[in-house]
Amino acid sequence: MIEYLKNLNRFKDFYKLKDYDSILGIPNKKLQEMIEDYVMDMKTKVSPNTIPTRVYPLQAFFEINDVDIKWRKIRRLYPAKVKKSGRKAYSTEQVQEILQNCQDLRNRAIVLFMSASGVRIGAFPYLKIRDIQPIENCKSVLIYSGEIDEYTTFLTPEATKAFDQYIEQRKRDGEYFDDNSPAFRKTYQIGVEKVNVVTEKAVSYVMERILKNTNIPNSENGVRNEIQRNHGLRKRFDTIMKNTDSMKLIHAEKMFGHSIPLDETYADFSIESLFNEYKKAIPELTIDDSERLKIQAREQSQKITQLEVKTARIEDLERRMRIMEKSKTT
Repeated sequence: MIEYLKNLNRFKDFYKLKDYDSILGIPNKKLQEMIEDYVMDMKTKVSPNTIPTRVYPLQAFFEINDVDIKWRKIRRLYPAKVKKSGRKAYSTEQVQEILQNCQDLRNRAIVLFMSASGVRIGAFPYLKIRDIQPIENCKSVLIYSGEIDEYTTFLTPEATKAFDQYIEQRKRDGEYFDDNSPAFRKTYQIGVEKVNVVTEKAVSYVMERILKNTNIPNSENGVRNEIQRNHGLRKRFDTIMKNTDSMKLIHAEKMFGHSIPLDETYADFSIESLFNEYKKAIPELTIDDSERLKIQAREQSQKITQLEVKTARIEDLERRMRIMEKSKTT
């Protein structure tokens, strides 16, 4: 639903129309021309593979409202599809380079938020403070809260720390907070001024500015490279989750925001069960090498402690058995 409305709004805003009723008030012949012109304009701005995904919601909208458009004629305007680029993910070293070029707490929080949660940049404008809750030394994140596309993912301790520092800075600057406050806001001069929610375009621009100061090639707006500017972080999340030992792939898909209709009834998708799976991937999702070593050291210490407890129980059981055997012989 989110993507449907986003693409419908793109068409509305392209023609500077007031609302959806304004679209439906246009004669069919004129609408046909407008859609054709819209497609021709997109051919100069976006990847050929993107155009159909932006037109499908228009077709659904007009068909639902019984507007007769010659869609076959429009599809003939589509350019030939190209081999998909940007299939690779950012490496940990590349994300480290990106973070080294973050100039403020907000941008650092945005990068770590995306890399730790796998969230799409389109979700940022919808995130509220109430959607981000502590769980152990991490945070759970409710994406698209209240929508049919709603799902839960998480932040690593590293990303949690960066987000908390960003929120604390806003509070120090005088911003008033409640549950409905945006998780991320546009840049500001003073914190008490009107809070404007960060937009998808603004998040994309943050990544664009940062990458200009790095040696990392990326793909955006039809320029073919191995890594997509924004999606490369989401791809990294997906790759790590699915390559983590003993990770339940159905849970990884759920945290990635993919719908799993056949398994909704049978699988346990509670926050606790999802988080138990997420924790398995935290070391690899962590960007800072020193933080990763700390996590691995803690995990090793916990394993040693568990082994010591298990050994002590076995020794106690053996001692009791010896006492019982001794009592039988006396």
